[in-house]
Amino acid sequence: MKNNILLVILSFSVLNGSDNKINSNKYSMSSKRYITNADGSISMKINVWGHVMTPGSHLIADGTDLISLLSLVGGPKDGANLKKIRLFREFPDADGKSSYTINLEKFIKTGDRSNFIKINPNDTLIIPQTRSSMIIKQAGSINTLFSLIMIYLQIVYLSNK
Repeated sequence: MKNNILLVILSFSVLNGSDNKINSNKYSMSSKRYITNADGSISMKINVWGHVMTPGSHLIADGTDLISLLSLVGGPKDGANLKKIRLFREFPDADGKSSYTINLEKFIKTGDRSNFIKINPNDTLIIPQTRSSMIIKQAGSINTLFSLIMIYLQIVYLSNK
């Protein structure tokens, strides 16, 4: 009986699965790459993850540059690693690249925007946190853990006296 049920489930999976293959090259995060409103302004959705004030999916104007985008999401948080920002494309560029590592150090020092990468619809931007910032953030948790251990050890010591 168990073998018959397994055979039916396996057959059903094979028959139904053949038509439902997802072609990752045709998969789109939204059905619309650009959105036009009543006054003719063109917008697009992008994703911002990581160490910024308001991560998530954002609707931005076409032509928005990286610094304006970071400003729109509230800017980077203290401890954001602005030397290793990652940008992932929904579709590869003409040169076949679908990911970039961006270093904003030159912009921060000079204000030069000439090397900025164009933001495309459905791009995902990831702003990491520096290691030192992660360690400092966790220091409070580690301190609390050690305090609890010390309290426990004192209780055990006093109860054995």
